[in-house]
Amino acid sequence: MTTSGIARTYARVLFDLASAADAVDGAHEGIRAAAEAVRSHVDLRTALMDTGVPVEKKRAVLREIFGEAVTSEVLAVVTLAVERGHGDSLGEVARLFDEIAEAERGIVVADVTTAVALDERLRSSIIDKLAAALGRPVTLRERVDASIVGGVIIKVGGRVLDGSISSQLDAVRQNLSNASQGGEA
Repeated sequence: MTTSGIARTYARVLFDLASAADAVDGAHEGIRAAAEAVRSHVDLRTALMDTGVPVEKKRAVLREIFGEAVTSEVLAVVTLAVERGHGDSLGEVARLFDEIAEAERGIVVADVTTAVALDERLRSSIIDKLAAALGRPVTLRERVDASIVGGVIIKVGGRVLDGSISSQLDAVRQNLSNASQGGEA
């Protein structure tokens, strides 16, 4: 099985466990926190990936670090992943868990790119308009890209709505370059 397939399996198991315990939101926060902790702490990551460190020691470390901070479902899946040598895929597990949870809950994910970070008013406005247009709940994945100059690019359901200033300027340039050269005779 590929690394992505393995991560998807862990994510699915976590979603199923969290759903049964009515703890999907807690699992969402917990798997993100665990993945970030393992990613950002080199010593922790090294110890968890070291095949010379006994599994019991790894379990104890995980319980000590995450025991009270995450749901029991998250702790179980993280522990299993580490025990089986897949601790480096926790970031992918977190990402795939989000995808599975959103799909299972009927939530549409819209990728939104803006030149500056969205404020709460604009974020709510975009969510409300997309939800009304799509007839389903919407969540945003936000990205800031100053190169679009202004406006917004929204990718949702395989469609791209490009209202960026940079694309509008490109269109103007294209129209001007295709315009016939003329003047008074």
